[in-house]
Formats: sequence, C-alpha cells, structure tokens
Amino acid sequence: MPETEQNLGGAAETQAIRALIADDDPAIRLVLRHRLEAEGWRVEEAADSGAALEALNHGRFDVALVDIIMPGVGGLEVLSTAREQGCATPIVVITAASTMNNAIEALKRGARDYLTKPFENLDLVVTTAARAAETSAQASELERVKKELDRKLVGGEIIGHSAAIQEVYKLIGRVVSNDKIDVVLVSGESGTGKELVARAIHFKSRRREPFVPVNCSAIPHGLVESELFGHERGAFTGAAERRAGKFEVAGAGTLFLDEIGDLPLELQPKLLRVLQDREFTRVGSVETQRLQARIIAATNQDLETAVVARRFREDLYFRLRVILIHLPPLRQRREDIPELTEFFVAKAVSEMGSRVTAVSPEARAKLQAYNWPGNVRELENTMLRAALLASGSTIRADDISLARSPSAGAASDTEIDAADSFAALIGRRVAQYLEKANGEEPLGLYQKLVAEIERPLIEQAMRRAEGNQVRAARILGLNRNTLRKKLVDLGIATRKLPFD
Repeated sequence: MPETEQNLGGAAETQAIRALIADDDPAIRLVLRHRLEAEGWRVEEAADSGAALEALNHGRFDVALVDIIMPGVGGLEVLSTAREQGCATPIVVITAASTMNNAIEALKRGARDYLTKPFENLDLVVTTAARAAETSAQASELERVKKELDRKLVGGEIIGHSAAIQEVYKLIGRVVSNDKIDVVLVSGESGTGKELVARAIHFKSRRREPFVPVNCSAIPHGLVESELFGHERGAFTGAAERRAGKFEVAGAGTLFLDEIGDLPLELQPKLLRVLQDREFTRVGSVETQRLQARIIAATNQDLETAVVARRFREDLYFRLRVILIHLPPLRQRREDIPELTEFFVAKAVSEMGSRVTAVSPEARAKLQAYNWPGNVRELENTMLRAALLASGSTIRADDISLARSPSAGAASDTEIDAADSFAALIGRRVAQYLEKANGEEPLGLYQKLVAEIERPLIEQAMRRAEGNQVRAARILGLNRNTLRKKLVDLGIATRKLPFD
C-alpha cells in the first residue's frame, strides 16, 4: 500500500477514517468491515438503499462503499439522491454488474471510483477508498447530468467486462463528466470500436448538437481544407456558392476526425491552430468563427512512429493526446469474446430473423483460439454470417468461417505482424483505399502505400540481417548508402531493433 494510503489506514491514533458499507450481502459487509477495521477505520453498515441514504444524510462519513444492486431504488439512484440532497461524502461504487453503462453512470452521478466483485485483492479496496477519502476535501464533484439515459448507445454498444475495457469505460466517464475537455484522441487497431467510443462520449454527455463524423482518408486530397473549414463563393474554381465546413456544421456538438493520421501534412498546422485558438476561417473569407465543438480524433496508426518519420507533426500530436483513450485489440481481452458472441447472435436474431438460440462448446472454443486480426468488427461479421447460415438452432464449429487458421495460443502482436505477407497487406490496403474513395480514383495511392509499407519492410530486413546493413541492403536490392539514408530519414534506431 502506498505511503499516503498507509498513513490514512493507520490513523486510528489521531482521527480514524469513518466508512459506510452499503451492500445487501452480509458476507460482503463482513469481509469489508474486518479489513477496514484492521486498518483502524470506523465502519457502519447499511443493508439496503433506504438505510444507505439515511446514513449518508445523518452521518458524517469520509468515504462510502455502495453496491449498485440493492433492495429499493439501487445504488445508482442512491448516488443521484445523495448528491441532490447535498451529501459531499465521496462514494466508491462496488458491483458485480461491471458493464460500461454502470461504469459511466456511476461516474456521471458523482462516484469517485468503482470496484468490481468478487474482490481479488482487498488491499486494492482499501487503497481506493483511502484515496477517495484523502482527496474528498479538494476534488470537485463530478457534474451530474440527467437521471435516465437509454441503455443502448446510438450507433452501438461497447461490450465487455475485462480489466482492459473497464479502463476504457472509466476514461469515457471522466470525459463525459467534464465538458471542458475539448480534445480527445482515440487509438487502436482497425475494428476495435473507435467510433463507438466517440459516439459514447458524445451521446452520454450533455452535448445535444450534431455528432459529425469525418473520415480524413476518404476526402480527396485537394478538398480536405474546404471540407473541414468551409469556403466562400468563388474561393476556388468550382466554388459556386458558400458552403459550411464540418467545424461549423458540428456547432456545439462533436466533430469526429477518423483516420487523423492520414490528414495531409500541409493541413496539420492549420488544424493545430484551430485547436489552440478555438477559431477557424472559411477558405476565401476573412471572417473568424468560434469553434464550439468537442474534437475527437481517432487513428489506427502509431502516431509516435509517424512523428519520427516526419509524416505527422509533433506539436499536433501532443495537442491531440492530452486525453488518450487506447482500445486494446480483441486478442488482448479474450475474456470478452463470450459476451460479444452472445450480443452479436442476439443481434442476428432480432435484426435479421435468424433462428439460432445457442452456440456449441466446440464453436466457442474455436472462437477463443482465434487471434481476430480484424478485432470486434471481424467477430461481429463472423457471428452474423454463422447465425444466418447455420442449419439448425445451434451454431456449430463448422458454421464458423475464419479468415485464417486459429492458433492454439494467443500470438503476440509481433508474431501476427510477421505472419502477414506484404502482398496480402498491399491487397487489403488498396481495397480499403478504393472503398473509401467512393467510386473516385484515390489520389496519391502509391505514395500512401509506400509510406505505410517502407518502414516495416526495412525493419523486417534489418531483423533478418541481424542488424547488418550490407546484408539488409542485399535483401532489399538497395544500395547500402540508400539504405543508410532511409534508416536515418525513417528514424529507425538499429541498436533497438529486436533481431530474430
């Protein structure tokens, strides 16, 4: 336990911490009481929400541990009512129902933190409660928003109970609870659900103006500035009338800049200026307009690598990542696969008329063994297809068609990357660019592909050559001086490469 928490826990000689435990399970109350009293705390108990509210209103506690599901109105309503009645006691939610909505709702309604049952580490409970008690005097209460929100998010639901995804829930809750946070960066591989995070932040916050998505890689290169900033009539050839840009259309809502790593380099300083000054000007105009929208940017690229390679501005990168929400790939949260599977099967039943009611154990094992390079999006497509094509009411292993042979173990990111052939990678990226072009010829396709592939290609060659530049140049068919220049330009530190 950290020193600060240790001091708090052992403060019986001066002023003991007073804690309220509100849970309908007497075993939980007993375990927590014994652990907290062992730290010298003074503990009171409440077995239902009514008793919890009465204790909070009439007693002075330094911290309260409140279960979400209790007889009566429940823990979330206890949070709201306590705050409405002026109770300043910091509340830590304890729950076995650790869904995203519970996490977000708890934080929005004034919870200082939340913990999941069963408790694997009681020291963590003590530390969390002690930290809440210590900071209660200084920390401002999280803003309370309206009491009832739809359980389902517009655009989809983020599903999962893993520790990794719960951290995402917490960050979403922090952003939702603070309207002054005006820039958020969401990172993660393709298919992990970055737009779902952006929509969750928008629709769970108090912003009721538009959610405006923009795919930076899908806009023709020469039209990006006009698309974002808008333009005046006659500003350029073909500008027959004034047009509002996405910054303006978003109003006081949310502008979601997807694939921010593909924003043209020459426009990045202009975006940085907008984010810093919160002002923008239409192309061809001298009139300055105020930016009111929250900006959420998303990327599946490693922007730090792009900064080193001079494909992305360092100052813009640091301005964007003030609040960073990283979505883990599905292979790093495999415990969420069963719940996601059930969700997508239910979706197939309700939206597509599937008659499937179950997934066989063999099918579940097959899903768990697969590495899901396409992440949640691939799992969704796989389950929808299986649910529609299954011959009976149960999805069997043979009904599940996977893009690759499943691995018995969880392969690392490096192993998965190495398994991809460059030919397959190029094929996928060309198809993606053509799809994003919406029937038009994508501009600069060659340069984009070279920029994406050149660095990993050279790194793989250097690994194969065990750091020997002469051998790596021979593998690549390059002159050694050319290879050396590319190593410098791309910022590849050869001493740090993990050679095979």
